[in-house]
Order: sequence, then C-alpha cells, then structure tokens
Amino acid sequence: MHPELDIRPGLHFCRFDGEYVLLDLPADRYFLIAGATAQAFTHFLEHRSNAGEQAILLEQELICATHTSGSTSIAMPPTATASLIDRSFPKAPLLDTLWAIHHQWRARADLRRQSIAEIACELGTLPRKSPTNSAQPACLRTAAAFQRARRYVSATDQCLARGIGLRRMLAGQGCDARLVFGVTLPFAAHCWVQIGETVLADPLDVVLHYKPIFAA
Repeated sequence: MHPELDIRPGLHFCRFDGEYVLLDLPADRYFLIAGATAQAFTHFLEHRSNAGEQAILLEQELICATHTSGSTSIAMPPTATASLIDRSFPKAPLLDTLWAIHHQWRARADLRRQSIAEIACELGTLPRKSPTNSAQPACLRTAAAFQRARRYVSATDQCLARGIGLRRMLAGQGCDARLVFGVTLPFAAHCWVQIGETVLADPLDVVLHYKPIFAA
C-alpha cells in the first residue's frame, strides 16, 4: 500500500493562471513551475493526479509521504480591505519611534545570521492574544512610530526587516498581527504586517498588487 502524499513541509505556493510561484522556506528561495509540472501539481491539489504525475512531483521534491513529514498547512489572514496609512495617524511619541528604529536594526542583524525560516518560527512562538482590533490605541501608536521612523531608517528594499520589526513590536504591545509574504508576476515579492483585514504600514493599493503566499 502506498503511503499518503502531501505537499512537502516548508513549501508554500500561489497560482497565477496555469503557473505557480512557490516559496521554499527552508531553502530561503522562490521558484516557478509551469507546463507539465504545474498541471501535475494542479491535479494533485484537486485529488485527481495519476501515478505518473505523482512521480514527477516526488522527483522534484514538491510532495512527500505524510508518514515521514506530514502536512504544514498554515492558515492565511483574510484579504486586506483597508490600510492605516490611508487614514490619519496619531502623532508618534519619540520613545515609540526610537523603539521602532531599534526593532528594525535588530531585524536587519538577525537576517544576517538567521534564515527566514528560523525567524518565522520565532514569530510563530510569540504570545498570541485574543483577536485584535487595528484601531486599538497600542496598534495605532506602534504603526505611527514605524511611519515616523521612516525619516531616520531607510525603508527602500527593507520590507522584510521592517515587517519583522513591526510584527515583534506589536506582539510586545499585545497586538495579534501577522507578517504576510506576497508575490506577483512578472516576479516580485513583498511583505507587510496585517491585523485582521487591515494593513498597518503599507498603502492598500500596494499590498493588493501581491498574492499572499505565506504568513508568520
């Protein structure tokens, strides 16, 4: 009897027409599958793949036997419908802004010595509170601090460090947020922090350009 098969742990994906962008979190890389491989992957997701298609997916290490690894399905946050940036922020206190700068520099240092998978695992162990409203004072104050920190810390090509820092600082304030990774084609990747359906530090029109592929 053949063992049950599932998506390889650490592999996350989203579909663009007949192609898939995949994030191999343990390997810290994105890649694209198309053609026969993408078709086999579609059939596997729809529970109608044949032995030949499964052999292709096993050879490319896109699937594996569940008795050795198991499924790693991760619940994704809801589709974003609003952004705090599109509203009026309260004035950020200087101390909060300094903490926002500290968290971003710490995240940059961590990314030099840790993999994204290790950091994502750490984020997953942060204390989880009951569902948070993005309009709570602590959430607004923290988001405002990261906006003010843009004056002192460049945000260019730093969405990951900024997102990790914001996610950590929000957790410390008791706000239950998610760090969302998104992709688009032609290939580009971005990440942002979200509470419920609300994005905290990116314009909504920027975020909606990407399809979520993973959240921590």
